[in-house]
Amino acid sequence: MKRILSIIILLVSTFGFATEQIPDILIWKNDTISLHSNPLGSYSKLDDLNLFGDKDAGYSTACWRGYIAEWKIIDNKLYLSNIYSCDYFYSENKTKADLKKLFPKKYNNGIVLANWYSGKLSVPNGKLINKELKIYESEWLLRIKKGQVINEKQFDNSSCHISIYTKNQDSLNHFITTNINWNKIPRLEKGIHKVYGLIKSGKSKTEFSLEIKSRTEYKELEKEALRILKLLPEFDFYIKAGEVINVKYTIPIMFNENNRPK
Repeated sequence: MKRILSIIILLVSTFGFATEQIPDILIWKNDTISLHSNPLGSYSKLDDLNLFGDKDAGYSTACWRGYIAEWKIIDNKLYLSNIYSCDYFYSENKTKADLKKLFPKKYNNGIVLANWYSGKLSVPNGKLINKELKIYESEWLLRIKKGQVINEKQFDNSSCHISIYTKNQDSLNHFITTNINWNKIPRLEKGIHKVYGLIKSGKSKTEFSLEIKSRTEYKELEKEALRILKLLPEFDFYIKAGEVINVKYTIPIMFNENNRPK
């Protein structure tokens, strides 16, 4: 059975998100891949480690954790193979941690067995579909127990659909304004009267739920906004690693007497 997650996004003229974080690196099956998990973060003694000693480790708002870890899967075991400074991708003098000094009892032949880590590793593959949700065309989900890979499964996310109405807000604005039936709207006082449509994506591009919020005294505007949004032929649909992701959008709908056809 597909599980459902919920994420809220405000659909306005500008999207506001925190700086995207630089991912860790995984070397697996002869490929070097971005790893959207952080196994080192669960190491209980991480805060006690002085990763780079007195060396300048650089700084970046895209690297709040203060490092970029490199991992390898060898014989179905997860190993830490390097820890780089945050300037790894753009500095010729990037700093690298001394794993032998940091993990004297675990260090062996240049790598450290991550036997402290149990959990899931998300390994993306293919084209990026949604940057904020970190959805790629496909992905591997590795289940790790004390550093041992006990299960791996590949998921196909290519059935995701990004609607023209979220991809291009002019299309959404045009759809709304051209579908307003002014015959159902009484004369409005001067100014802009806002009604907010809440759209929640569903299990397909044609299955989504609607809700209307407003503080307007004109209840006819709420009914008209709901009628218009119900006319939308399709909207966003997202699936990631077998889970349908419900995304909530808030759409402000503006009614202004000056826009009434003469």
